[in-house]
Amino acid sequence: MRITVTTLTLVAALSLSACTTETDDENEAMCKEVKPGVVTSVNSYCAVVCDDPVNPEVFTEYKGQRVGFCCKGCVPKWEALTDAQKDAALARAIVKGKPKS
Repeated sequence: MRITVTTLTLVAALSLSACTTETDDENEAMCKEVKPGVVTSVNSYCAVVCDDPVNPEVFTEYKGQRVGFCCKGCVPKWEALTDAQKDAALARAIVKGKPKS
């Protein structure tokens, strides 16, 4: 039980650090240039900046899945994350895009 609580705490902390709404001015401008289109990634919100919708033209492959981002500036930020941080950030972005029941 203690390991599970510790693991969940770690995952939550990593997801908060990886999924930030803080962007510099240049990236913020790029995020506002989101083009309409069909999102084919597993997430409909950016895996780095979770408040921004995915730009269908900006994505990468991760563990056999297409992961979407709001802008090109988020791709290097994603690549700098550890696999555990990527897993947590992607999970948060996927959950954000699901309708609340």
